[in-house]
Amino acid sequence: ANPSSRSASMELLEWSLGLRNRASGKYLTQETFGFALNVTASTLKKKQTFFLLPAQEGGVFIKSNLGRYLYAQADGKWLGDADQPTADAVWSIEPQPSGTWALKSRHGHYANVQGETLSAFTKELPKDHSGEWVVHLAMHPQVNLYNVMRKRYVSLQNDALCAVEDIPWGDDALLNFIFFDQHADGRYGLQASSGQYLTASGKLIANTPNPPKECFFLLGFHDNAISLRDEQGNYLSCVGANGVLKTSKNKITKDELFQLSDSEPQFVIVDSKGKQVSIRSSVEIKADQATVEDTERFQLEVDPAGSGKIAFKSNNKQYWSVTGDGTVSAVAPAKNATEYFTVQWNGTRVKFVGSNGKYITVKPNGGLIANGNGSDATSLFTLTLINRPELILRGQFGFVGRKGKSPRVEVNKSSGTSFTLKSVDGGYTLSFIDEDNKEVFWNVDRDGVCLTAQPAIFFFEFVERSKFLIKHSDSGKYLEGEQAGGFRPTGSGSNINTLWEY
Repeated sequence: ANPSSRSASMELLEWSLGLRNRASGKYLTQETFGFALNVTASTLKKKQTFFLLPAQEGGVFIKSNLGRYLYAQADGKWLGDADQPTADAVWSIEPQPSGTWALKSRHGHYANVQGETLSAFTKELPKDHSGEWVVHLAMHPQVNLYNVMRKRYVSLQNDALCAVEDIPWGDDALLNFIFFDQHADGRYGLQASSGQYLTASGKLIANTPNPPKECFFLLGFHDNAISLRDEQGNYLSCVGANGVLKTSKNKITKDELFQLSDSEPQFVIVDSKGKQVSIRSSVEIKADQATVEDTERFQLEVDPAGSGKIAFKSNNKQYWSVTGDGTVSAVAPAKNATEYFTVQWNGTRVKFVGSNGKYITVKPNGGLIANGNGSDATSLFTLTLINRPELILRGQFGFVGRKGKSPRVEVNKSSGTSFTLKSVDGGYTLSFIDEDNKEVFWNVDRDGVCLTAQPAIFFFEFVERSKFLIKHSDSGKYLEGEQAGGFRPTGSGSNINTLWEY
């Protein structure tokens, strides 16, 4: 990070991650009862998720998902029950040549595990790797990637990943950041929206269950940025006029630094007459286009304050705003009260209410105006999500995925199944190709969500940042997750078990 903006950049450093012991292959876990720590879990779920927060003098605090801080006492006890970050809770991270981390307490001792005993009372790293930790990022894997030097986002351009986009617009800027847990020291891969993996040479190769080592990158942390190093010790960079992603040098400059961010949902919006809502002809929002370009794609941003209201960003980097006479225009550089809209989710159609309390309708010339009472046919719009051709979902008990080779879909997986999303007139189907090369779809039977040859239609309601509700069209109920893995249409509203991170 730029030293002059260091304090601002440090605010961004809240990495969520799991720590897998290099010797045992098990994850550091905090139990709810007594905040006890152990290293017994085989997979990364909620109890195995920790947050890295900046501390003084380059150190870090490690906070658990229960809001407690890990600390080491002078006598070597390693505990996790501190409700405040104390001096003993400051750790220094020492990256090892293999890519693992060693965690050193402020007393100069390394955190390690012997059998079932956790301690931090050795001045030398144990030779058996029990003091080394594999870093497994716990964030949602679907991200945007930003190159620090070029100040551009990475997107798929003609069979290459290139840092060329001012703003990450459309599905080509969506990447899957994959953790390869089969690698003992933990490695990561970048998957383009096409499903292809990036190799160190910059070439993209077809999706495969066992990608070759040319797709494996070692993750490095640099304040709020990351680096990715190949097996030869060279770092991923942006090369040439098109900023093609490939490895080139064995040292890190700003060219080799990237930032990860959540991929915000983007939509096309169609009015009741089938016209695309657009800013192609002017900054006034009009439903007047028959084709879709970036000027007809809009980013939906849910109010972080929790009101459930939504702002729309256009590809000119401006937000929709309701002006004095009710006209809706993409003219606001930032979000204030006049830029937030209430969305009424009605199955396949939605209505928008402007900041003036009036419904958005469409004038005869196509212009959008906030002047209606909701009864006008032109107040109905169809929203279609466009930047999730593949959908990976996570609930509070884990990822959503298929149960083995059975037709059941469960919600307590350590990694998610990637489901193909298709839009159907304001609703969606979800499917994937099974081991017999057949497309199977989400449907619902008496036991919940299952995979069948026939699709059911689902509706999405975007009510929180990066989380939505999924409504089963036939029953009108929301899909709800259960701790044991159950996934059923039993929900009647928004709660912790009906919200899905996408």
